[in-house]
Amino acid sequence: MRIGYLGLGWATRAFHVPALRRQAGVEAVGGFDSSAEQRASWERETGLASYDSFAELIEQGRPDLVVVATPPDSHAELCLRALEAGKHVFCEKPFVSTVAEADQVLLAAAEAGRFVAVNHEFREKPIFKALQERIGSSESGRLVFCQVWQLMDLAPWDEPVAWRAAMPNRSLFEGGVHLVDLVLTLFGEKPAGVYARHSSGLEPGRDADAIHLVVLEFSEGRLAQITIDRLCPAATRYVEVRADCERESLRASLGGRALLRIGMKRAQRTGIRLDVGAGGLAWAERGTKRKVLARNPRDAGAVGTARLLARVLQALREGREPPSSAREARDVLEVIEAAYRSATTGERIALS
Repeated sequence: MRIGYLGLGWATRAFHVPALRRQAGVEAVGGFDSSAEQRASWERETGLASYDSFAELIEQGRPDLVVVATPPDSHAELCLRALEAGKHVFCEKPFVSTVAEADQVLLAAAEAGRFVAVNHEFREKPIFKALQERIGSSESGRLVFCQVWQLMDLAPWDEPVAWRAAMPNRSLFEGGVHLVDLVLTLFGEKPAGVYARHSSGLEPGRDADAIHLVVLEFSEGRLAQITIDRLCPAATRYVEVRADCERESLRASLGGRALLRIGMKRAQRTGIRLDVGAGGLAWAERGTKRKVLARNPRDAGAVGTARLLARVLQALREGREPPSSAREARDVLEVIEAAYRSATTGERIALS
């Protein structure tokens, strides 16, 4: 299978090219970027071809699958153009900007007889995959309540990446999309209702959602809570998950650690404990007992993308809907839109 790239920036080079190199029977044909500087550095760093236009990539590169890794506001247009050209699409997150755009892409994919997948690679990172596999097992039982939180000292309006700084009122959409997708993946369904509040902290004049609180209502009275605090002066916690099941609590913490604990702490066992995970750790807790489930490698983003890409390619070869499909990504966008609507109106938003 031949793969071409639209957008030759950091996401393509850090995630998608390394992911492709882990696949068998796949060939990179090069890519297109509107920046001549990006095209030149791409050729130097990767040894792959760069093309001067979308049309040139399609005509000369002849890809079977196109990776869309440009800023989010261009995703819908590029997905539609790729589908019109008869190509499958593997799109970076966030999928598109609105549910309406998602519906356009889904319709175009159906009409073209092609598939679209979205790189929600967090679900394939080892620590989060371990939680998915543990939920519903005889050890854990059913998932009852889930908390996911993200803490960092980086206000949306101080983002160093220009296109992110240009949308400071879209934190839940841009970075929080991973959290929403994780929650929906762990529950295995779309929530029935959403209630949310957001704030710009002590700067009420800013149109920004630096702080988010989102409550999701699932079937059988089960709940989830997502917290984002981009104004936290403490150490960064990029993604923390607690999934409370019937018989044990499952935890995952994204980020490298090498920590030796000696002594006593309330609600924990007395003694010595060593926590090591180059890119994060997942574990199960039952009372004060604790069992490590998985560790992330240092390059967890590339590993997650590679694992997801492998599953997507297999599905395409078999002619079936890929995992992390555009349909699933649409559900994530619907939840995010509902959260923003709830934060504006103060009302609970029911989902179909």
